[in-house]
Amino acid sequence: MELTTISLFGANTLTPLQGGFSMELILLQLLNGLALGVLYVLLASGMSVIFGITDILNFAHGAFYMVGAYLALVVIGATGSFFVALFLAPIGVALIGAGLERATLNRIYDRGPLYHVLLTFGLVLIITDAVEFIWGGGQQLINTPEILSGAVQLGPIFYPKYRLFTILAGGLLAIATWLLFRYTKFGLIVRAGAQDQQTVRVMGVDMAKYFTLVFALGSLLAGAAGVLAAPFLNVNPSMGNEILVIAFIVVAVGGLGSYLGSVVAALIIGMLQTIGNVLVPELSGFLIYLIMFGILLFRPQGILGSYEIRDEVAKLSFDETINPIPLTDRRVLALLGLLVLVPLGVHRVFSPYVLGLISLMFIWGLFALSLDIVMGYIGLISFGHAAFFGVGAYAVGLTTIHVTNSFVLALLVAVLVTTVLAWVIGALSIRLTGVYFAMITFASAQLLYQLSFTIPELTGGSNGLTGIPDIRLFQVIDLANPIAFYYLALVCLAACYFLAVRVMDSPFGRVLTAIRESERRASFLGYDANKYKRRAFAFSGAVGGVAGALFVTYQTFVSPNTLYWFVSGDALFAMVLGGTGTLYGPIIGGAVLVGLDHVLSTYTEQWRFVLGLFLVLTVLFAPRGLVSIGISVRERIDAQRTTSTPATEETVSGENQ
Repeated sequence: MELTTISLFGANTLTPLQGGFSMELILLQLLNGLALGVLYVLLASGMSVIFGITDILNFAHGAFYMVGAYLALVVIGATGSFFVALFLAPIGVALIGAGLERATLNRIYDRGPLYHVLLTFGLVLIITDAVEFIWGGGQQLINTPEILSGAVQLGPIFYPKYRLFTILAGGLLAIATWLLFRYTKFGLIVRAGAQDQQTVRVMGVDMAKYFTLVFALGSLLAGAAGVLAAPFLNVNPSMGNEILVIAFIVVAVGGLGSYLGSVVAALIIGMLQTIGNVLVPELSGFLIYLIMFGILLFRPQGILGSYEIRDEVAKLSFDETINPIPLTDRRVLALLGLLVLVPLGVHRVFSPYVLGLISLMFIWGLFALSLDIVMGYIGLISFGHAAFFGVGAYAVGLTTIHVTNSFVLALLVAVLVTTVLAWVIGALSIRLTGVYFAMITFASAQLLYQLSFTIPELTGGSNGLTGIPDIRLFQVIDLANPIAFYYLALVCLAACYFLAVRVMDSPFGRVLTAIRESERRASFLGYDANKYKRRAFAFSGAVGGVAGALFVTYQTFVSPNTLYWFVSGDALFAMVLGGTGTLYGPIIGGAVLVGLDHVLSTYTEQWRFVLGLFLVLTVLFAPRGLVSIGISVRERIDAQRTTSTPATEETVSGENQ
């Protein structure tokens, strides 16, 4: 019998001994795990050193890994040498990273972690689409250097030369980085800055310069990992997205800000992945997520980490409060009245497609609203809200396929399931703050994303859940009718907004705001902060489930993509674009995001580049979103009226005299 093992490096066929695995197979997997672990070391250690000094969880790190592979293509095309590419491409990535840091991140280090996450997410969109525009979206291959082709005998097995070279080159680079931090003045200042930036600044050190240098070094390590991995993989613009998930897991397990912790965790996870693919293939996709989840729950600082989040970046806080607008406000009622009349224009002014697009705006506005309940009023960064959106969608899809096509009953199931799910995740993770909470919610959503692939009999696997019947409201109204669905989405949005405003304007909501501003002070007043946060998180998950229920009803299809972390990123974008902590701002942001997607994708294939640029500019120049711009304009108009009134009265008085 032959056994085929699948890993990042491809398939290897060996013959196991009678009754178990052969020593050859075990040795092969150990070497594969070591080679894979070394790549993870380069990738995750770069992310870890950036976080250690800047407090930035860099979502663009996977993009730098991808850029390293593409720059290697350019250098090899110009010189014909892989080794020259291995030297020059990471330097090019470092220069790109330093330039982007100076142009963007350097301006917002004093802001909360949400803005760091969003800005680097915007950079992911910009870099990915820029690469696709320059090199195309197809697969490209970097051949193994001729001198490293073939295999060498290591005891009882033959092992590829290039994988041994990867272990050696990656190991040397990791050791050189450790020596740099351990025995140089640069490393001393970086380590001191990671412990106490304020004291280092008082001593006359320009920390901004060191932030840039550290970001460049982290980018260089990611670029080097991309070059070394390129001969194993087909180079493509999306290669950085999946590896980013691995980098997060490694950094969390090793310890945020700990270089040695990242090295140890990378090697452990590399080994577990390759060996797990052979020993427990049915669990191999979950092992690393479960490890990350467990570490964050029971030892948030990681294996070797000792990092504690600084108070100023623990959670969101706002200098000014923008109160939500009640549903009974005349402006809101006028807008609702206008929206009620919109379907009258179907077939007269616009097509049913436009009505469907507006309905989609309602859905994304509702989803962004659900996120604002957690982030705007508790101050916690959730990067896993795609879990509630996706689970709500799957709940409705499965209910309508197997039980009933009644939307009301399916919606009740979706709300119940997502509320329980959010409460469980909240109960496990709500005691964490800052990036720790962001990472555990990220891990939760990714765990569900992975699960959706492994139970195809329930979820449809990678093909998604098909065969969803026409869903009806009260068994009479066919929601496949765009006008009927439009009114349903509008009613759900208005009802959830009304409920959210009432809840946040209640004593419960005021306690949440107090917890956001000072959890310690709220605790001294006798409030159980964790209990309030769990309830708010469950409420947020329920609203997210409603958005997912509407989404699957809208397109009568759901796939694992609804659970992917990019969905959470888009919801964050919509929330900040509209205005965090306002409830109505995220609804505006969701509508604008859908509109931008539609308009930009109509005119260019690189629409996400423009979207990413728009996100970066919003973070830099309008951090409180479009709502704050409107308020600022209104305040200026009022100020001008106030200053002009006395002058007019003086003129009139003079004329009378």
